[in-house]
Amino acid sequence: MLTGRQRAVAEVDLEAIRHNVRRLMRDLPEGAVHCAVVKADGYGHGAVPVARAALEAGATWLGVATAAEARELRAAGLTVPVLIFGPLTGADLADAAEAGAEVVAWSVPFLRAAARLGVRVHVKVDTGMGRLGVRPDEAAGLCARASEAGVLAGLMSHFATADEEDAAFFELQLGRFTELAAGLKRRYPGLLCHTANSAATLRGPRAHFDMVRTGIAMYGLAPANDDPFKDGLRPAMKLVSHLAGVREIGPGDSVGYGRTWIADEDTRIGVVPVGYADGVRRALGNTGEVLVAGRRCPIVGRISMDQMTVRLPGGWGRPGDEVVLFGAAGDGVAGGASVAWTWPSAPRLDDRGTPRILCEEVAALLGTINYEVTCDVAPRVVRRYRGEAPAA
Repeated sequence: MLTGRQRAVAEVDLEAIRHNVRRLMRDLPEGAVHCAVVKADGYGHGAVPVARAALEAGATWLGVATAAEARELRAAGLTVPVLIFGPLTGADLADAAEAGAEVVAWSVPFLRAAARLGVRVHVKVDTGMGRLGVRPDEAAGLCARASEAGVLAGLMSHFATADEEDAAFFELQLGRFTELAAGLKRRYPGLLCHTANSAATLRGPRAHFDMVRTGIAMYGLAPANDDPFKDGLRPAMKLVSHLAGVREIGPGDSVGYGRTWIADEDTRIGVVPVGYADGVRRALGNTGEVLVAGRRCPIVGRISMDQMTVRLPGGWGRPGDEVVLFGAAGDGVAGGASVAWTWPSAPRLDDRGTPRILCEEVAALLGTINYEVTCDVAPRVVRRYRGEAPAA
């Protein structure tokens, strides 16, 4: 059973993070660097532990969405360059300056404000994402203004369809950025040009330029929301709970709010002490599955705020048995024996032969993407880390 019997734990394998960073850096051109994206609390994994692991594996930049996230990294003692991707208010910009972070610029007023504070900027060009950024024909002018102000650091864009099989629009965006970057690099030789997200990084070196910015793949999740193992990635997070109780019900008995599931025969039911307040979506009721002591079991009834119920095979499952919401099963997966692993002796998460529920599988059931599944894991769920580097 879980150490200390925590009701829910998100295990994060930091060695998987390191492996994924090394995999993503494998094909980088000479001189290109890796920016580890740790926004949204490291996609739910924990920004600071993930950042440290990524830097240990060779990343040299960190990417975040907000000034507060940059300040969190600095408060943890991380001194590498940090790039803030998101739009910032005046107060945010002052915080970015205090944190020594670099920012993204796409307007003259914002550029002027950044220059007054001495904050270095990466000019963002909209090559087809359709969100923020200057038009390609405006990029040279904004770069010139930034250079004159002494704050020009980089040129960037973002792909809209790098994770899709049809590469036509990806190639269009790549062509636009390649042409623009080539011209501006001649004018500003030290300009850091970057546009590759995880999917583009995995497509190969043509999109790598001077830096790649990887988020989802660094966490061992598939950018296309399919199979992370085909790209040599290792899922880093496992969301796990345990059976809090087991009971037998008869035909006509129901479980959960609204009586949405009614037994049609004698049935063994397990109660799991997690719910939608922990990030387990209510829509998984009567739809999803979990691993109970390594065996797939359907979720039955509605998922409540703090509890959910699963249907157990006859004779299977005892209080304390491991319940995996996504990730790989632990020890004790044969013969109905109670799971007895304790932290930190849980098995590695990179063995495809181990019973597993992929995060991508959960996302598909919910009609969403793997990003959202891990970001949904609530703050009240305990994070536990394996593979932390020894203290110096």
